[in-house]
Amino acid sequence: MTDTTTSEDAWFYTQGGERKGPVGADQLRELLAAQTIDHETPIWKKGQTGWQSLRTTEIGTQLNDLPPPIAARDINNGLVWTLAFMPVAYLLLNVIILKYSQTQIIDWQYEDPVFTKFYAFFIAPLTWLIPIVINGALCIADSMQLERAGYNSRWMKLFALLLAPVYLFARAQRLRQTPSYGFVWVGTFIASILLQAL
Repeated sequence: MTDTTTSEDAWFYTQGGERKGPVGADQLRELLAAQTIDHETPIWKKGQTGWQSLRTTEIGTQLNDLPPPIAARDINNGLVWTLAFMPVAYLLLNVIILKYSQTQIIDWQYEDPVFTKFYAFFIAPLTWLIPIVINGALCIADSMQLERAGYNSRWMKLFALLLAPVYLFARAQRLRQTPSYGFVWVGTFIASILLQAL
């Protein structure tokens, strides 16, 4: 998005880790109203020493009618911490499903081969389908919570549906938090793979 603003009124903003602009102050207000950016979005224009969150600039002082996002320290991280430990839960679920399915297949092997094939065909996908659904649901619920807290998290929903650890690290970056829950997810994922190999 660019326009014909003078260099004194040319603002740059960041979105998804990229620098965008230049745009005029009115366009920044439009982006804010459309929730493309929010009060915490870093913006810069000529004369500033560095990037500042929109709320601390002259544009932010004109937006007193809109409340700023809730401070990151006040946002509930329960969903992302649950997500961080889910690889261990999936390992346990996987063990239970595989153990049960192997027992049932052995029991039914000589009784009903058609049912055995049907059972194996539908049970095997559960070991990867359940984690995808649960991870996606937790990430979407968390991104909705962020939106209610005043953060623009639309672009993060794509990560939520594709890959949970990417969502966790993107969330930490968005809230300017240490990505502890992302590191825990990676650790529990590695641990679950090692335990499964035993």
